[in-house]
Amino acid sequence: MRQLDSIQAQQKYLEHSSLSDHFERLKTVYASNAQLYYKYAELQYFHKSRAFYYRNFFMAPVTQASMMTGI
Repeated sequence: MRQLDSIQAQQKYLEHSSLSDHFERLKTVYASNAQLYYKYAELQYFHKSRAFYYRNFFMAPVTQASMMTGI
């Protein structure tokens, strides 16, 4: 597998982050339909996890201490 440079990683991060947001909105719209709700929840989770994966290529890792202090 080839290495991603920072620009490519940012593009992939933005792509997956926006898809995660899109599926979150669809999940909310179809909250009354359990089958579609869980379908969109699964897609949201997948894209959110990929966004976090690509974020590690161009940002410092998130630590427990930084989460508590907001830095």
